[in-house]
Amino acid sequence: MSYQHLTLTERFTLYESRRVLKESLSTISAKMGRAKSTLSRELRRNRIIGIKHLVGNMQERQETLYLPDTAEMMAAKRREAAKSPFGSVSATCLEEVKGRLALYHSPEQIAGRLKREAKEWVSHETIYQMVYADYEGLGEYKEYLRHSREKRAKRGAEHSGRGQIPNRVGIEARPVEADEKQHLGHFEGDTVVGKGHRGAVVTYVDKAAKFLLAALCPDRTARSINEASVSLFEELPSALLSFTFDNGKEFSKHQELSETLDVPCFFANPYASWERGLNEHTNGLLRQFFPKKTDFTKVAPQELSHAVELINQRPRKSLDYRTPHEVMFPGHQDRCTSALNGPYFTFWTRNVQDSHPARQTTAEEWQTAVLF
Repeated sequence: MSYQHLTLTERFTLYESRRVLKESLSTISAKMGRAKSTLSRELRRNRIIGIKHLVGNMQERQETLYLPDTAEMMAAKRREAAKSPFGSVSATCLEEVKGRLALYHSPEQIAGRLKREAKEWVSHETIYQMVYADYEGLGEYKEYLRHSREKRAKRGAEHSGRGQIPNRVGIEARPVEADEKQHLGHFEGDTVVGKGHRGAVVTYVDKAAKFLLAALCPDRTARSINEASVSLFEELPSALLSFTFDNGKEFSKHQELSETLDVPCFFANPYASWERGLNEHTNGLLRQFFPKKTDFTKVAPQELSHAVELINQRPRKSLDYRTPHEVMFPGHQDRCTSALNGPYFTFWTRNVQDSHPARQTTAEEWQTAVLF
């Protein structure tokens, strides 16, 4: 509920009634025709701390004062600050924020650290707002943010509804062995979206081997995602044990996928991306090759295969510096041979030949696919 601020005349009346006449707020409220809560708020917000003095047995007491002219100035100053929401941020604090943003610290880390160091600090939300409003040159620091959006997303926007998943089975029903990461075949699935939502990449990562499978899709419809998924897994030698998805509508036909590949599908809890942390991290690795403004309708299948191969051939500390490929295909140490047998190569050759049915894959293309 909104309320009208007191005028200077009303503030003098409040002062006289309260300080001189010693009237209660109920009496003053009835006399002034103002709500009791309005008067209480006025006294609380515009009071000043008075001087300390001794009372009784030499104990100190600090008195609060309400002075009408001072209250009027405090209210005016607060109204002015509201018009310029960043006016209370000092130049020193701004320099601290800029310096830490340049070190790739997130706004949340900056706010928390400044508070911990007992320095002047502002909330992480204020830092975001200052960056996107380009306040005092902070706009140029947008590139240091993890998500370089053109404008700040509204708070709570990430919780917008994404549709219902029919017959959804939650992650709590998934076999415990999936978290133990001792068995191949438990995959986390997701999509990477292209510029303007044109085209997408469906990705799957084995939880034990960290092995990535990825395929281009013309769009994010459930039908396209299922077709690409089936193509990826029909050549995979390991048994499929489970899929874990987020709650995107592109996985709404999970029952059809489950029946085709004979694998149960589970869903993470809404807005709990950490429950599929491996997939989220691996998508980030893929983004190194295909930044957020990539138009996937213009990406060739061999380009995606190249990136996937490079990721799968990276030694990982969590795998005792083995590569995901070595864990997924034990005994296939030869890079060229393993690449020829891999499902990502099968998918690559299928896409090349499907897109150019009039010709055969050349020897040079075969060599490129194996040796990149």
